[in-house]
Amino acid sequence: MNWILDRIALVLTAIACALGAWAFYRYTGRWSGPIIMTIVIVGLFAENHRLRKLLAANGIESRSRRRNT
Repeated sequence: MNWILDRIALVLTAIACALGAWAFYRYTGRWSGPIIMTIVIVGLFAENHRLRKLLAANGIESRSRRRNT
């Protein structure tokens, strides 16, 4: 019986996500691409900054230098 509730919850979640995506594209129109790209680029810079701080906290140099081989 639990699997039926799980399937219903999954379908309802899919419907909610589809409605959210439709509303986003409907109301942003041709600006949806630049908006999504801006969010992705800001997210990548934030993640990069967080990872560099984590490396520095553990004593690891974040920028590896070229080694002479």
